Amino acid sequence: MPDGGRAIGILLASEGVDVFICGLEAKYLEDALADIRDVGKGDGVVIDLAEPDNVKAVFDQAVAYLGGLGIAVVDAAVFAEGLSDTSKADLRPAIATDFTAYLLSAHVAADKLGDKGDIVLIGSMSAYVRGPNSTIYAGIKYGIQGLLRGTAA
Repeated sequence: MPDGGRAIGILLASEGVDVFICGLEAKYLEDALADIRDVGKGDGVVIDLAEPDNVKAVFDQAVAYLGGLGIAVVDAAVFAEGLSDTSKADLRPAIATDFTAYLLSAHVAADKLGDKGDIVLIGSMSAYVRGPNSTIYAGIKYGIQGLLRGTAA
């Protein structure tokens, strides 16, 4: 679970909101859940959001645990380097996690929320602070900004 999502989960739990989180690696998920449980109530699951079927699965698990959904915070990210430094094999998982998972999560969350609740997509300052060693990540995160601006219009 990226740092922004972790911080939001802890903050929401400290305000009395039950939270359900997911993460790619068990160690980081358990660390985040320990911090959440220090201040409130939460649970989560290790899951790879780069796999399209997993996005719906995690939302189904969240709804089952929470008894419904009032807010969805999406903060999925794996770092991708510069275009010339990234293999084709590493490119697809980065796009799947950093962009496609956002789109799928927003779609599933909208379906689960209906006309009530909020969807928060966490982007990155990398969308605006670009360097030659992060062109793929920056491009993907700029795509998230475009998605947000388009839906807010």
